[in-house]
Amino acid sequence: MSELTFSWRRQRSSWLLAGFIFAALLFHSATFFLFQTIVPGRIATPRTAPPVQLLTPFAPDGTPSPENEAVLNWIATADPAIIARVPDVQPSGLLNVPYRPSYLTPRTAPLGVPPEPTSIQFPPARNPLSLIIAAPQTPATPSITTQNTLVTFTASLATRAPASAKFTPTQRSAKPVENTRHLIGVTDKGEVRFSFLQQASGSPALDAETDDFLRTLKFFAAPESPITWGTVTFEWGDDATTQ
Repeated sequence: MSELTFSWRRQRSSWLLAGFIFAALLFHSATFFLFQTIVPGRIATPRTAPPVQLLTPFAPDGTPSPENEAVLNWIATADPAIIARVPDVQPSGLLNVPYRPSYLTPRTAPLGVPPEPTSIQFPPARNPLSLIIAAPQTPATPSITTQNTLVTFTASLATRAPASAKFTPTQRSAKPVENTRHLIGVTDKGEVRFSFLQQASGSPALDAETDDFLRTLKFFAAPESPITWGTVTFEWGDDATTQ
C-alpha cells in the first residue's frame, strides 16, 4: 500500500516526551521519601516479680503478732496433707491379739429348771347329815343409812357462807332427780342480789324451793368487792324423793 487510511506525516521521535516521563518518575519517588510516616515501635515494659512476703508469727517490728499466729494455726488445721497422711506408726502388739470365737460368749442366760405345777388344796368334805340337821340361819338385815341433801359453794363463796347453810326440802319428787346448780351474785353486805338457774333437777317444785332458800340466805360481808359471783350446788338426798 502506498497510502494509509489515515494520512499523517511521520515525524521523528522527540526527547521531550521521554524527559517528561523521567521527571514524573523522579517527582513521585521524591514524594515517597518526603511524606514517609515513621511508626514508633512498641516499647515493652519489663515486668517486675511480685513481692514475696513470708507470714511469720512476728510483726515487722519483731514483736509477737496474735493475728499472724491465728492465721498460721488456721492454715495448719486446714492443711489437707495432714489429714491425707497415713500414719506409719503401728500399735504395739497388734498381731498378738488372741482369737476368741463368738460362740464362746453366751448371748442369753441358760434356761433353768421348769417350775413345779401348783397343787390345788381342796377343803375336807363335810358330813352330809350335819347339813341336813343344822338349823337354817337367817341373814342379818343390813342397816340402811339415809343421806340428806347437801349444799356446796364454790371457793369464792365458801369463805363467806354461814355454817348454818343447811337445806331440808319440804317438797318431794316421785322420780329420781339430778343436782340443782345456781349462779348467784352476792353483794358486799352479804345479800343475794342475783340468782340464775343453770342446771335443773327435773322437779320444778324443788328448783323453786332452792331459789327461795338462796334469796333468804345471808352471807358474811366483804367490802373489798361490790359483787361476788359463785355457784351453789344442791346434791339431793333421800329426803327429796318419795322412794
